[in-house]
Amino acid sequence: MKLVLKILLPLLILGAGAALTAYLVATKPVIEPEIVEERIWTVAAIPIVIKDQSVDLNLYGSLKAVRDVELRSLVGGEVIEVSDNFREGALLNKGDLLVRVDSFEFEAKLNESKASLLEAQARLNELLALQKSEVTALEREREVLEREIRNVERSDSLAKRGNISIKSLDDARSALSRQRLTVELREAQLDIIKPRISQQRAVIDRIEVGVRRAERDVTNTSLRAPFRGYLTEVSAEFGKNIGASDKVARLIDAAQMEARFLLSDSQFGLLLGSSAGIVGRPVTVSWLSGDSELVFNGQVARLSPEISSETGGVEVFAVLEANEYTPLLRPGAFVEVVLSGNRYSSVAKLPDSGIYEDAKVYVVKEGRLEPRMIDIVARNGGEVFVRGDINEGELVVTSRLPEIGPNLKVEIR
Repeated sequence: MKLVLKILLPLLILGAGAALTAYLVATKPVIEPEIVEERIWTVAAIPIVIKDQSVDLNLYGSLKAVRDVELRSLVGGEVIEVSDNFREGALLNKGDLLVRVDSFEFEAKLNESKASLLEAQARLNELLALQKSEVTALEREREVLEREIRNVERSDSLAKRGNISIKSLDDARSALSRQRLTVELREAQLDIIKPRISQQRAVIDRIEVGVRRAERDVTNTSLRAPFRGYLTEVSAEFGKNIGASDKVARLIDAAQMEARFLLSDSQFGLLLGSSAGIVGRPVTVSWLSGDSELVFNGQVARLSPEISSETGGVEVFAVLEANEYTPLLRPGAFVEVVLSGNRYSSVAKLPDSGIYEDAKVYVVKEGRLEPRMIDIVARNGGEVFVRGDINEGELVVTSRLPEIGPNLKVEIR
């Protein structure tokens, strides 16, 4: 009996397992295959507009006065007068008085120089009169010399005929010799007077320089504004003793400002390659002050002589055209600058996000994407100017899709 159980029990277990398996297989649910629908990608797109366009550069910079000078006293002394408008931030017109230094010593020196000049001129007049007298005397002596020469000639002729004595001839010759000596002495005196006159004229020229210098010093005792501008860093006051070249104030030009901004190396290269160059290009400068925006036109006047080692760019200076808002500007203000760039014909402007593989865009055609090859003409920040296999009005995808590819089904949002 035990032997039978040992044989039958495994068989029963195996049979039960087989039956259970058959039951599970027979009762398993049937899964119908699902139809996979094609995914539709939502993208952004813009229409192609092909036209002649300028690659204007949007930059940022700051304002700087065209003229910003330190006003220094040209002479030293005590400040005896200060203008009522000599205050921090005051607006001065050209020629307005700032401070006046005591002019007593400078006027005294001027008077002394003028007196020396009068003395020197009087000495020159004396020498000129002496020269004139000597010239007249020399002319008279030469006339006498001519008569003595004729007298000797007559005496010689008479002596040969025996009409006069030899002594009379010798006396005539002695008189001629003395007259020649007199003429020579007169000529020598004139030769001495001429260099004395030249020397005296040089003395007068030197004294006149001193007079002009003294006159300038007297004028410089009054320090005046060299141009219309705003006053700052005022450092002089009534009663203060200042020295020559001491700083009195700083004057900032109120009539003209310039915008200073930086071109990156790539922007500089882009403009430099154009036949138009950089200097002379028009700019539009905007200054946002509170809720007010002041807009000024101008043009590039000059470039920095070297590339900045810190920024790797080139500093550009554009002079602004004056208008009714110019007096409101202040140096150091942060401004937006639009620099007129190169102009390209028949190009389309796209965002950089619409360019794939540096030479491809995707156009939406009947809900699907078509790749198109393009050439990049220029870049300006996040904008790209292109030409190629694109047409006016076609929609170009501007979204970045990692899975993008030909024939992808899309929906424009």
